[in-house]
Parts: sequence; structure tokens; C-alpha cells
Amino acid sequence: MYHRRQPARVVLLGMRCAFTAPVLTALAVAPGVAVRAVVLPQGVEAVPEPASDAVLDVSRQHGIPLVDIHGRADLATPEFRATLEAIAPDAIVVACFPWRLPEWLLALPRRGCLNVHPSLLPDGRGPEPVFWAFRWGLAETGVTVHMMDAGFDTGPVVGRQRFAIRADATIPSLERALARLGADLLIERVPAVLDGSAAATAQAGEPARYAPIPRVEDLVVPTSWSAAGAARFIRAVVSTYGPIPVLVQATGQRLAVAGVRGVDDNTEMAEPVRIRGPEAHIRFSPGLLVCRLAATPRPVRLHRRSG
Repeated sequence: MYHRRQPARVVLLGMRCAFTAPVLTALAVAPGVAVRAVVLPQGVEAVPEPASDAVLDVSRQHGIPLVDIHGRADLATPEFRATLEAIAPDAIVVACFPWRLPEWLLALPRRGCLNVHPSLLPDGRGPEPVFWAFRWGLAETGVTVHMMDAGFDTGPVVGRQRFAIRADATIPSLERALARLGADLLIERVPAVLDGSAAATAQAGEPARYAPIPRVEDLVVPTSWSAAGAARFIRAVVSTYGPIPVLVQATGQRLAVAGVRGVDDNTEMAEPVRIRGPEAHIRFSPGLLVCRLAATPRPVRLHRRSG
């Protein structure tokens, strides 16, 4: 007698953010997969995105239970452990989750835990690789699907895909593009993971830079950069972090730049900065940055999200 194979039980750990939503959407309709729960932290600030409620919408649409937790300590509670042990997942998928998984959770699924990470590991380990792709001035980045171990983004790789960063890319647009790419890569590789045939290779190679949550100083743009490089970085991050500090090294002053109007590589300017109302011309090395200053100085907006 023919016995139809039961769908693999999968639990997704993520956040209400633009990176988790495409992964959940792809898993919810993947053949041979049954998403039995979505674990979502409450009270953890993510990048504000109109698509952030898509995680809730997809969960409701497909009847997937939501499991709310309020801190990393909840991962160790008997109630949470009993909930996941009752599911007996074949695999756990992580896509933008803010805390390292405890040993019991890593060991729970029959086929292990998979992480969808928005960088080409080992480069960009940590919670904010999308920001650092711009800070490091990368021309390309990508996504990595890897098995999780006790380290932080250190487990063996089952899939990697490169992605060219557009000249007009921003943190939200790049994150959305990498999420879609990561979802496709996950669905391509998850059948082999579930049947035990996936080839996983140890991470190797250089560089292996860490991508931490940015500090205020990580957002400062010095005038030793080129004007083109400064414009690219500011355009990429200003919608997420608010006005970006530009350090005029000749004078020591900091200007809060709210937007870029253009780059002039042909005009020479003797003074390091020229301000006319809300517009500023700032001399870089090389080039001039033409920009709009913030109306009133205010602290840089920092946020907390997962990697």
C-alpha cells in the first residue's frame, strides 16, 4: 500500500520585519512543508517598514499559530520548551531573530536549525550586515543559508547567492531584495536538508568582518572620503537613521545632513564648507557634496534589530 509522506514540520523564528515576511511567505506555500508555528519577539524594535504586518497577515491567511516571547529568557521557560517539543519540528528556520538559540533548541529539530543571513558568510557575521555593506562600501553582497551551531553565524553553509548592490540602494530596499533572494535560496535547498542529503561546507576565507549594531560614531562621514562615496552612504542610510553627521575635518565641525542633492567633481572650492540657508556645499577628497541640512539638530536615531 502507498503511504503519502507527511509534510515536514517547520517552526520559523523571526520578527515583524521586511526580512522575515518573504521567508514565511515562501515556506507557507512550499511543497512538503508545514509551518507549525512562528515565534515572534514582542517589544523588540525593528526597522519601521510598511510590510512589517505581512508576517501577521501570512500567519493568519495560512492558519499558522503565533508564539509570542518577550525576551531571550523566555527561550528557557518550561512553557516555551513544552510548546516547541510538542510540535517536534523536523527543522527550525531562523530569519531575523534577535537572540542566540539555547543548546536545547538547537538540538530539538531532527534535521537541525537553518539560518537565512543577509551577507556572504563568513564576512558580515552579526546583527547588521545590511548597514555594514554600505559602511564598507561594498559593490556586492548576498545571502547565505547555513546550519546553525553554538556560534554566532558560524555554522556550515548549505547555500550562498551573490547580489550586486544598486547605486541607488537603501537599507530598506537592499534588505527587501536580500529577503526575497534568501527565501528563494532557502526553498531551493530545504528539500535536501529535510531528506538528509544536503551538502554543508564549513565557512572559510577572508574577510570575516563582524557586523555589529551601529554606534553613533559608525554613522559619521568624514570629509576624507570621496564626495561620491559619502553621497552613496548617506542616501542609503538616512531614511533609517535620520540626519547623518558629516565631520568637516578641516574645522572639526559636524553637520547634520538630512539629504543629498548632488555631487560635483568639477568645481573647486577653497573653503571646506559653504552654507547657504538649508543647503551646504562640503569639500571632500575629492569632490563637493551638495546637501540639505537638518532644520534642527537632533540625536541620530539608533534602532535594534536582528541578523
